[in-house]
Amino acid sequence: MTPKVRATTRDRAVTLARVVSRPVAVLCLLVLLVQVALMVWLARSSAIGQPDDVPVGIVTAPVIGKVLADEASALPDGAFEAYVLEASEARSEVRDGSLVAAVEVELSGTRDTVLLNRANDSTLNEAVLQRIRALERSRGRSVAVEYVDTSHGSPRAADRLVLAANALGFLFVVIVSMTLGPVTRTLRRGLLRHAALAGVAVLGAGILVWLPGIGLGRLEMNAVLIVALAVWVTGGVTLALEALAGLPGLALAVVLFFLEAIPLLMGTDVRLFPEPWPTLVPLLPLGAMREALAGVVIFDGAGLEARPLLTLVAWLVIVWLVSLTARGVRRQFGIDPADMAAGTSRRTRIRWRLRVAVVVVPSALLLVGMTLSLPRTAIADVAEIPSRASETDCVPTGEVEDLGDINRLAGKLRASDNFQGGDVGASVKLQDGRSLFVFGDTLRAPDHQGQRFVRNSMLVLGSGCLQMVEPVDHGAIIPDRDVKVGYWPMSIGREERPGYDLVAISAQRVRTTGAGSFDFENLGPAIAVFVVPRGGTPQLVDRRDIGPDDADASDPTWGAASAVHDGWAYLYGTAHPAQDMVFGFSLSVARVRPDDILDRSRWRFWDGKSWVRSESAAQELIPARGGVSQTLSVFEQDGTWYALSKRDEFLGTDLTVWTAPSPTGPFTAHGALAQLPSDTVKGALRYMPLAHPGLLPEDGTMVVSYSQNRTDLAAVIEDPLLYRPRFLRVDLPD
Repeated sequence: MTPKVRATTRDRAVTLARVVSRPVAVLCLLVLLVQVALMVWLARSSAIGQPDDVPVGIVTAPVIGKVLADEASALPDGAFEAYVLEASEARSEVRDGSLVAAVEVELSGTRDTVLLNRANDSTLNEAVLQRIRALERSRGRSVAVEYVDTSHGSPRAADRLVLAANALGFLFVVIVSMTLGPVTRTLRRGLLRHAALAGVAVLGAGILVWLPGIGLGRLEMNAVLIVALAVWVTGGVTLALEALAGLPGLALAVVLFFLEAIPLLMGTDVRLFPEPWPTLVPLLPLGAMREALAGVVIFDGAGLEARPLLTLVAWLVIVWLVSLTARGVRRQFGIDPADMAAGTSRRTRIRWRLRVAVVVVPSALLLVGMTLSLPRTAIADVAEIPSRASETDCVPTGEVEDLGDINRLAGKLRASDNFQGGDVGASVKLQDGRSLFVFGDTLRAPDHQGQRFVRNSMLVLGSGCLQMVEPVDHGAIIPDRDVKVGYWPMSIGREERPGYDLVAISAQRVRTTGAGSFDFENLGPAIAVFVVPRGGTPQLVDRRDIGPDDADASDPTWGAASAVHDGWAYLYGTAHPAQDMVFGFSLSVARVRPDDILDRSRWRFWDGKSWVRSESAAQELIPARGGVSQTLSVFEQDGTWYALSKRDEFLGTDLTVWTAPSPTGPFTAHGALAQLPSDTVKGALRYMPLAHPGLLPEDGTMVVSYSQNRTDLAAVIEDPLLYRPRFLRVDLPD
């Protein structure tokens, strides 16, 4: 009797060792550690709750929309992937879930509309809305929210179906493994398992979709098809992993499904998770199931989507390839299926059940317990975005009815501390009757709360009020690129839109090279775009450098003059050749649609016969010898085009007009309209005459300003009124 007892004890010991073998125990421990580590990280992570590449639509004028879309897509936290769309297209895509949100920008005011869909995850909607609000605040704007509702369910319905489908597919394989073992002895039995799985998938899908509380409470065939495919894929992946590795493959399946299911278990949209979840999950079975169900269960009218369905089909193909390959490898290396497959004895079946329980139960219990303990994902904090808005400060002017009133303002009015003196003074008439002026190097009062000296500034002249426009950081209205490079305005143009003006300011980017007044170099042109609502404050949309930095003055500086006419923006370029005794600048012209002005690839250049892509082919309209100043005015009046400038820049004296029948010339010079000499003995400089077609217009005449300055910088600082433009009226040639 004793030997028999010893044999039974030894046999039991062997049985227990085989049930809890070292590889299986180690693998189970690793699975548990991975789950614990992930849960701890998720519970403590601040990265969750932050949108990741969420698709957002922008609805507005193209030139504005492109800028805003680029700005949204370039946010440091990578929250958005923004597109410019038509209003109807944006609403449709928000409705069907292609876009999470869309922003309808109302440029005639300061309040925009954000379109959201209630069918989206509420936390995702709120996280997206918070970031949009931060962007809007940075431009001095606010938002109203409009929900585009659907007639289907909520994200939770899709999540429940996906989790139920995964549980059903995985449970089927677990039951089979507990009964028959993870690997079949023959191909026929393997095919029978997959066939049984397919049958369970179809039957179970119908029940899950119909079942209230889990599914839709009704049969919807598209949903049944997706859920059936989901059950089949989940079970198939598990069978394939078991075919590769036996019970360790079942443990790998637990880890795989756990990683995929984390967002659903936490009730959080995957787009609020950090990488790699947003990128990886849609390519995995569970993510593809969720995406496929979204169109059917959540969003109205979306129906079946090809991409997630093809992803699921691809996984099925992978499953079959892996299963067949694993069988072929076992046969090639002579691995006995009996070592992996189930025997027929009762003891063997018990051993299989224990093995499966050891692998699955601890992970499942830990997964459920820790998931229930996790709080609902909070929205990640939104970093404040530096403000790009501007504001105005009104200085009373009295009535402005004639040229004397203009010169009174320019020569005597003590303005607010943010404008004491400046040059250039290009202007444009706005649709609401106000005049918008931009100035170059601008001197401010010593007690000004901001920069004392800025490269540019802006004023708006209205009825009884001179409004000083200033960004909230109290710097230049067109912000400096860096500490050495700023922007000198040259010309200004506008296109009238319903309720607002689209204003483009051409500037030259200037780099400081020393401490002296003339220690600078011109690096090339730039364009700044502003939106000015009727009666509202001008707001910068974007500032963009045109071309690479290049200090060669023989290359045209485009935008030295500009004009908007017949749906085109004409940008005139001036260039100074390196030739002795040539003091003037030549004149060339480019054109572009106003909505494309920031896109250099859309510019075309006049080569003397046609508009071409090549800038080097641009034809001179006026030669440099006896030519125009570096900055001038070109405008149209009664069918005639005029180029108004001082000949030969600083060394010249004649205020001259060239006339042409079209914006491309040919231009003919006329006699001097006025004399604007500089006094080198006294250090008084008179330069840069500019036309103001919208200022006190009279037929056959033009109001012209010219800049004044002193070579003695101390004198200007002591009396900034010496550093302001003066105005005169000239007769235009017939």
